[in-house]
Amino acid sequence: MKDDFPLFQPVLRVNFMVTMWDTPDSNGGGVGGVLSSVGSAVLSAATQFVAGGFKSIDGLEAVNTVSPYGQGGQNDTELRFFDRATYSKIVMKRGVTFNTDLWDWHQQVITGKRKTRKSGTIILMDTRKLFEIPGVGGTVPGMFFPVAGWTFHNALPAKLSGPPLDAADGRGPGAVAIETIELHAEKIERLSLSLIPGVADLNSVLSGLVGLAGGAALAGGAAGAAALAGGL
Repeated sequence: MKDDFPLFQPVLRVNFMVTMWDTPDSNGGGVGGVLSSVGSAVLSAATQFVAGGFKSIDGLEAVNTVSPYGQGGQNDTELRFFDRATYSKIVMKRGVTFNTDLWDWHQQVITGKRKTRKSGTIILMDTRKLFEIPGVGGTVPGMFFPVAGWTFHNALPAKLSGPPLDAADGRGPGAVAIETIELHAEKIERLSLSLIPGVADLNSVLSGLVGLAGGAALAGGAAGAAALAGGL
């Protein structure tokens, strides 16, 4: 059918990044008004900190609790009503480095000096590069197209675990020291594509390139037609 939604190939789950920032009025709690604009919050250098790359992330899950109700006189029907949404703990794992930002946050909440809640985004990107920079072997922002995103609101650190240490295990990927943090958020949402930071700007750039390519094609076609007419 012509009106069918186009088929898109899913991306791999290996290329993602995490951004977190302090939630305004953290001690008050509550989701309302925390994240009126995901894009503006992520791009605000005054409030954000980038936690960077993680090895794995689990717990991007929202569950709707549905309660049954048996109405009198309708013995062949069980009515169901929405009760509330519940959210899983988010488990993030990353390699141990000199960076202690997560440990500092965890300690601040424990001591009560700053009961700071954090909100954040998790962006999944395509593994295919949009462009290459000659002479640059690594990656730069915007090199990969963001495909999907999730946001979590008003999270508190529930558990922080250091790596198990073993002097005899010194070979292979399994020897990397991994630390784990568990977050409990008040809300987890899947982002609309238009709200994923960088997508709107990238779309405008791509649209401009498509327009230039189309203009060049038309100009080439007109020049070819003129040449053909001149030959005749």
